[in-house]
Amino acid sequence: MENKVKYRLQGHEKFPLREGWLNKGLIEVDSNELIFLSKDAPDEFGIGSNMVKSLRYWMRALGLFESDTAKGSVLSSIGKSIIKYDPYLEDTFSLWVMHSYIAKNKEEATAWYLYFNHCDADVLTKDQVEHILSRELTKYIGSPDFSDKSLKNDIDVLLNMYSKDKGMTDPEEKNVSPFVQLGLVKKIDNQYVKSNPDMRNMNEWVVLYELAQLMEGKEAISIEQVSLGDGSLSSIYHLGNVVINNFLDRLDALGYIRVDRTAGLDMIYRLNEFSKESVIEEYFERLDR
Repeated sequence: MENKVKYRLQGHEKFPLREGWLNKGLIEVDSNELIFLSKDAPDEFGIGSNMVKSLRYWMRALGLFESDTAKGSVLSSIGKSIIKYDPYLEDTFSLWVMHSYIAKNKEEATAWYLYFNHCDADVLTKDQVEHILSRELTKYIGSPDFSDKSLKNDIDVLLNMYSKDKGMTDPEEKNVSPFVQLGLVKKIDNQYVKSNPDMRNMNEWVVLYELAQLMEGKEAISIEQVSLGDGSLSSIYHLGNVVINNFLDRLDALGYIRVDRTAGLDMIYRLNEFSKESVIEEYFERLDR
């Protein structure tokens, strides 16, 4: 019997995302959409052939491709915006945009989706994460028929991607993901702690980017819908209610939304048109002013 839903485990070939990979991938694909089909790809990227496959997967899982087929790889609007405004990923806003995508990417990065949306405990050992995600994956696909080993490999890569501190490794170590900067997961002793993000790297534009997706085709949405559940600000970004409301008030002051808390309504109303593409563009253009 076929699975009712699409899911994917271990698309990364067991290679964690490494510093410098994504900007190299963006630059190469921007100049040659056939690069991943070329026998010269390992030389162009400066990595092994299996790592090339891994990089291709990461770019797809993080939403940097609009299409990725036997005819070549085409950058998505996200990919095009990042290559235009932040090709070397120097601004953490770019990382938040990609994190938003992978944390909701059920089909290509199923373990990431389940960890951020269906793993509610904040402090867990790796064994406990494996137990919870195995249970949630069984529920998600409607069957226990998946590779436990592949799921464990995904969990290893995921936890290292967000928590492997450069200071705890060789200073020359390149096997450190840029997503550690977001501060969403910390390893303390043998436990992994879901953490509030480093607020020096978080701002109201990240929240507006998420609102653009949550409010697509809508003129209003409840604060509860934005704050709780699948794809919410608490799930994806580990934000608490006080911080969420503070960011919403800032966006209200900027004129993008109106927040109405009278008579227990707790609603957000759109005042101006904004899309995820326009939010990225406005964010970076404001920096240049």
